[in-house]
Amino acid sequence: MTAEIVEVNSCKRNLEVELPATELDQEINGLSREYARKAKVPGFRPGKVPLSIIQQRYGKEIRQEATQKIIERTWQQAIDEHNLKPLAQPAIKDIENKPDNPMKFTLSFEVLPDLEVKDYKEVPVTKASPRVTDEKVDQTIESYREQQAQFIPVDEGEAVDGHILTVTVDGRFEDDSEATRQEDITLVLGHPQTHEEFTKNLLGVKPGETRSFDVEYPEDYHQKQFSGKKVHWSVLVKEIKEKQLAELNDDFAKDIGHESLEAFKEKVRNDLITEATQSAEKEAREALLKSVMERQTVDVPECMVQDELESHVNRMATRLAMQGVDIQQASIDWKKVVDEERPRAEDSVRRSIFLNAIARQENIEISDEEVDSELQKIAEGTNKSVAALKAQLEKEGRIEGFKQHLRENKAFDFIYRNAKITVE
Repeated sequence: MTAEIVEVNSCKRNLEVELPATELDQEINGLSREYARKAKVPGFRPGKVPLSIIQQRYGKEIRQEATQKIIERTWQQAIDEHNLKPLAQPAIKDIENKPDNPMKFTLSFEVLPDLEVKDYKEVPVTKASPRVTDEKVDQTIESYREQQAQFIPVDEGEAVDGHILTVTVDGRFEDDSEATRQEDITLVLGHPQTHEEFTKNLLGVKPGETRSFDVEYPEDYHQKQFSGKKVHWSVLVKEIKEKQLAELNDDFAKDIGHESLEAFKEKVRNDLITEATQSAEKEAREALLKSVMERQTVDVPECMVQDELESHVNRMATRLAMQGVDIQQASIDWKKVVDEERPRAEDSVRRSIFLNAIARQENIEISDEEVDSELQKIAEGTNKSVAALKAQLEKEGRIEGFKQHLRENKAFDFIYRNAKITVE
């Protein structure tokens, strides 16, 4: 048998194999004897069936099984002899397996590219200095007021922009083909999510009053039930409320846990500075890694990209299912989803390859203490202990992936610490 490993690119290999017909025949004869010991053939006692009869009755199955055994054995021998570290099981290609002819086949597989990263120390990168304007502080404080807003019933007076209405709506289509009814829904007059015709026709309404009006929906309306149709609506206004914001003073600050309004403003400003600092560092780190990766090219193993894409699709499907979406019935173009996600998946794999290479070059490893420390951070947000989390990762076969993630982050920290950072 001859077996040659051919390098297709830095991460793809082909194992090209040629096996003499005699070796395949030996495998077939061995399997035929095994079949003969077990086969039940009318007219013959168990174990006494001639091999010629066995091969006549089971020849196709025996040849397929012999071929599979040879491929598996050849693959394992190649792994052992050449110290291969394939990323996934090989693809079997170009099988030639005709009687009395040499058996030929190719096993195509992928390995991590043998990357030696260059020029990853003292890489220049710019980091923005954190800037927080008074306007940003005021906007943040206003959001706190919104969160603490009170909604006061309007028992007298008319509805105006900004009022919150609780209504029951009855809709009848122009052709009387169907009707729709919704009870106790909430509308905010003048809000972008409230149809402008509803706002226009409900301005000035009072609690207990019913308004009727028609709405003509365009063909491209987002709710297909109404697109291109004219609907007659009857709207019963059950309740009207208005939003009231707390006055911005020391009492308001104390209500949300601060000594005074000035102390609250100072806390908001400091939090925004911390947030801006973290954001600036994240952007600088990303720019740094991008710069390092752009300095040299590397082939990306397709099997790793496919794993990334599969993980993304699974996360998306899980998220939709949790939102109550029936994945089987939803008209999702999964091919489009995968095509749009592919560049990000390829970039994610490329990042992993570079960071792992840098970790290897710098002898960066992850200790058990570092694993436990990271698991402790995760455990603080759950009801599980560090030991339970670790046991779960080991049971699911994810502990090595977790360590690799930590190792990549450690390599990322290393190149950032050794970068030439300019603060602007």
